[in-house]
Amino acid sequence: MTPKDKSKPPNREELEEIFEKTLRPLQSRNARHIFLILRDSETEYLTTYDMQPILVEQGNTLTKVELNNWLSLLQEVGLVRKASERGKPATLPYDKRYTFDLWKLTKKGRETSFQLDVFRGNTPIQVREKVVEKTIERIVEVPIEKIIEKTVEVPKFPELEEMSFEDLDKIRSLSKHLLLMKSLYGKESMDLWSLSEQTGLTPENIVEFIGNQAKSTSNTLYLLAEIPMDLRGKIMQRIGLSPRKNYTISLTSEGKQISSSLSS
Repeated sequence: MTPKDKSKPPNREELEEIFEKTLRPLQSRNARHIFLILRDSETEYLTTYDMQPILVEQGNTLTKVELNNWLSLLQEVGLVRKASERGKPATLPYDKRYTFDLWKLTKKGRETSFQLDVFRGNTPIQVREKVVEKTIERIVEVPIEKIIEKTVEVPKFPELEEMSFEDLDKIRSLSKHLLLMKSLYGKESMDLWSLSEQTGLTPENIVEFIGNQAKSTSNTLYLLAEIPMDLRGKIMQRIGLSPRKNYTISLTSEGKQISSSLSS
């Protein structure tokens, strides 16, 4: 039996650190092209002299100054690093005396590339359920158990195209799914404001996200029901003020299956 992975998923602060710092430069097409050139390099280090012809082939005409600026941004978040000594180009003929900075991916950069690979493709999660049915024989009054196995296909999260770093919005959408499911797991329901406080998402963001999810797929993961206004809300409405709406939010059967598989 494979030992259970006891590592914990990142909390809200750690997710913010990932999206707002480590992955922020990669939201730029220029930074992504540079990142992938270094990742796919067959030599340990590359110079800007090595990188510029590859960028031109990709339709990217960055100047040397712009290229160095993007490399510095990637270095600030720990994805690439510059060698302590300068050197000459590694992939092109070069006989001049001038030397260049040498760049390569850090261990963190390679691990980031590897971890983002989890978003390639769109393989559904398979959950195996065991359903136990009991049949009572009237004559001998002996309980008989039979086990039926069935496979349940869990609804798919938004598809991320292979190596498409432009689709970081879809990664953010997945993180919202994880925050909501973690908070709702094992609960009958939660009200909107309590869920907002626990996940760190604004109430408006939660309502909009659940509404959009319900419109985009037939496999709805969440149920949203408005809570009738109390006396205070009705009085505020009567005098022309807008009382804040509240909702009860719960997981559908499909949502419960996914949250259960993620927690196991």
